[in-house]
Amino acid sequence: MQAQMIRRGEQILVLTLIYYTAARFGLLLALAPGYAAPIWPAAGIALVAVLIFGKGVAPGIWLGSFLANVAVSFDASSTAMLATSLLLPAGLGAGATLQAVAGAILIRRFVGFPTPLARARDVINFLGLGGPASCVISASSGVTMLLLAGVLPAHSYAFNWWIWWIGDTIGVLVATPLGLAWLGQPRAVWRRRRKTVALPICLALAVILGVFTGGKEPFFSAPHTLLAWSVLAGGMAFTGLLGAFLLVTSGHATLFEQFVAQRTADLERTHQAEQAALQLAAIVTSSDDAIISKTLDGTIASWNAGAERMYGYSAGEMLGRPISILAPPELADATPAILQRLQRGERVEHLEAVQLRKDGRRIDVSLTVSPIRDAAGVMTGASAIARDISERKRAEQALREREARIRRLVDANIIGIYIGDASGRISEANDAFLKISGYSRAEVLAQGFRWTDMTPRQYAATDRHALAELRKTGRCTPYEKEYIRKDGSRIPVLLASALFEGSSDEGVCFVLDLTERKQAEERIRHMADHDALTGLPNRALLQDRMRQAIAFAHRYRRQVAVLFIDLDYFKNINDSLGHHIGDQVLKMAAVRLQQCLREGDSVARLGGDEFVLILPLPGDSSDAAWVARKALATLAQPFSVEVHELHLSGSIGISVFPDDGLDVDSLMRTADTAMYHAKEMGRGNFQFFTAALNLVAQRRLDVGKRLRQALAQDEFILHYQPQVCMDSGITFSAEALLRWQPPGKPPISCGDFIANAEESGLIVPIGEWALRQACRQLKIWHDAGHPELKMAVNLSPRQLEQADFCALVGQILDETGIHANALELEITESILLRRSEYNLATLTRLSEMGIQLSVDDFGTGYSSLAYLQRFPVHALKIDQSFVRDIGKDPNDTALVTAIIAMAASLQLGVIAEGVETLQQVQFLMAHGCHDAQGFYYSKAVPAEAFMDLYGAIRSYFPAH
Repeated sequence: MQAQMIRRGEQILVLTLIYYTAARFGLLLALAPGYAAPIWPAAGIALVAVLIFGKGVAPGIWLGSFLANVAVSFDASSTAMLATSLLLPAGLGAGATLQAVAGAILIRRFVGFPTPLARARDVINFLGLGGPASCVISASSGVTMLLLAGVLPAHSYAFNWWIWWIGDTIGVLVATPLGLAWLGQPRAVWRRRRKTVALPICLALAVILGVFTGGKEPFFSAPHTLLAWSVLAGGMAFTGLLGAFLLVTSGHATLFEQFVAQRTADLERTHQAEQAALQLAAIVTSSDDAIISKTLDGTIASWNAGAERMYGYSAGEMLGRPISILAPPELADATPAILQRLQRGERVEHLEAVQLRKDGRRIDVSLTVSPIRDAAGVMTGASAIARDISERKRAEQALREREARIRRLVDANIIGIYIGDASGRISEANDAFLKISGYSRAEVLAQGFRWTDMTPRQYAATDRHALAELRKTGRCTPYEKEYIRKDGSRIPVLLASALFEGSSDEGVCFVLDLTERKQAEERIRHMADHDALTGLPNRALLQDRMRQAIAFAHRYRRQVAVLFIDLDYFKNINDSLGHHIGDQVLKMAAVRLQQCLREGDSVARLGGDEFVLILPLPGDSSDAAWVARKALATLAQPFSVEVHELHLSGSIGISVFPDDGLDVDSLMRTADTAMYHAKEMGRGNFQFFTAALNLVAQRRLDVGKRLRQALAQDEFILHYQPQVCMDSGITFSAEALLRWQPPGKPPISCGDFIANAEESGLIVPIGEWALRQACRQLKIWHDAGHPELKMAVNLSPRQLEQADFCALVGQILDETGIHANALELEITESILLRRSEYNLATLTRLSEMGIQLSVDDFGTGYSSLAYLQRFPVHALKIDQSFVRDIGKDPNDTALVTAIIAMAASLQLGVIAEGVETLQQVQFLMAHGCHDAQGFYYSKAVPAEAFMDLYGAIRSYFPAH
């Protein structure tokens, strides 16, 4: 690219110098005021340059014209004159450039270029388009610019235009042939014209210029100026016409020479072709093969005697007919495809095809096809040599069919087959046997081993018995044994043998690989008592091992501990990342639990995320506690699965034989009960079964059953506790608190049943009911004249896990007519730690809807600043356990102060829960917490009592 740019720059520079020189020469011949000359050779030079080198050299034309005109018109006597003396040459250069480009375009369009200009019509069009036609551009633009610049008077516009146009036209007629004589293509044609065209033009031009120079003074002074200029212009015009005439005559001479040379070559080729044709005719006539020539459209042009014998058609019958007559009806004629291959330069040799004889019989032929080309090398047809190979094809086909049948019996068989003798030699084997043995075919054929070498010693007696039966009856009963493969591994096989007819020693042996069957049997046995995912014992094998452990412990008066393990938050992984990630976590958890076992311990997977450990206890139950701690510690380590780092924990329930049960079912039931108690104690811990847990379990089952009835019978209600601005005493929001109202009984606080609802999944429909009911009540209060009031509703982690939760919230807002910014959803710290990517997306969507999000009971969990910065949280609610001990417990007091300061630094709102005393109010306000709720203002009340309470709370404000 850089070399091209340098070359282009050199071309532009050279053109600038040449154009400048030619223009200065033309200006010497110009009449006053110095802009119109009888010949302007620069116009012809510019046209040749654009034709030869392209439009890229156009800047050289403009620059040469500009410099030549500036040299004669530059005037710096004033600013106006300076501008005129620069702008006018620039405009004249642009006209000259446009003229050359336009002339080149016209010539390329209507004449073509490069061209030898061999015909008179081409010469006239070339010089006419490049001269008179295109020269109108420079004359019109140049004279007009001189008139507008005041250089030329208006009355002389037509005269100067005429002179300008004649000068450019003559310049093209004279200079263009001279330029092409040195640069034109074809180079050989234009080189000869240097003498016949260029030299006469140069001589005529020299004579005219000599006469002009010698008589310049007497004739170019008034009153002879016009006469002298006319004579000079006529001489120049004569020179240009002379060049055109010479171009025409030289072109005719070139055409004549080409014609004579072509005729001579044609005669020579004709003679050679006649000789070759005679030789070829003799060869074709005497050949036994069919030799046929055809045209490009498939018409038969020649048909030798061998073709008559092979196809049964005479030459008279086939000449002029299509070659496709030889193709069977159901097979397409291959002639077009063969011709295409020949035109691509491909060789067509020994192409096998099926063709028809005259009597209808099909024959197999081998075709060798060659192209037929004319003197110019253009393909005009094809010559085909056909040889009848029907007999050979039938013999080959019969042989292939016999071999194929035999080979299919051997190679395509899934059973290994080899041919051998009683000494152990193997002479042939199929692929199946080679795969079984591990040896290659070359090793078998080289007799590098014997089948006796593949038999382990313990099967020697079995082989002797089979060989005796084979020699006696000619075959042996199939029997199982093992082979030693080449790599030393053993493979189970089933063998059967038979002797060849008439032989007492050599025969064929059939070998069936039993590996898959053996493995399938083993897999079936394993699958019957093992978990398919983790490979751990399943429930059936677990129960069997527990029975054995219990029987052993009963006999030797020992104990057996059963650890029931449930993975905490595992459902979140399946729901958010998919079951394939969950399955990998389960397998990793199984490996970790196995690493916690001692000798004699067992671990099994019951299903889902539940595992059971069986621990025979040589001592007391402290060993069970030690294993439980170890299991919890290993499960608490991060799980790295693909690109995810997952955090889990486990809840473990422990039961001990014989204290907590005497059989498998009772021990499993009591361990399961203890596990549920561990979950209620905050998860991530272990609990031993106690008698009291039976009552808790029964109560949990009873509450779960009654909750379903309560939901169906609409026994839930909402109470509302005000959230107050302690500075003003204004109630700005109400927190909706769920209550269970059994018929005829006092309301039950949600703390007594919410855990059961969470565990059973009932929290999802209950939470949806509570959210819809709270929004309906808020709409009633807004319509009653309190549009500034907001509503806070607690959100369960289970609700957030719903795939369509955001859509559900939006639907409820639309149904009730509540604006999103009037609703606040309170989430727990655990939500920030579980399924972070999924929760982040859901909470972000809720925040984008305009809903406020606050963290309830803040300080009781393990949230970090990173989570608070990442999630779209708007406020923190200080847990009432810390507020209750303000002024009593220094640790809680310091923690409250730290939470308020942290919220301020993160630009989050903060509200204190459980405010009950004036001292707490004053402390919170003094440390920057201005919003609160608690019994100091009001307990949670029914909706009808909340409005009475709404105005009464202000009475507390003066006491602040």
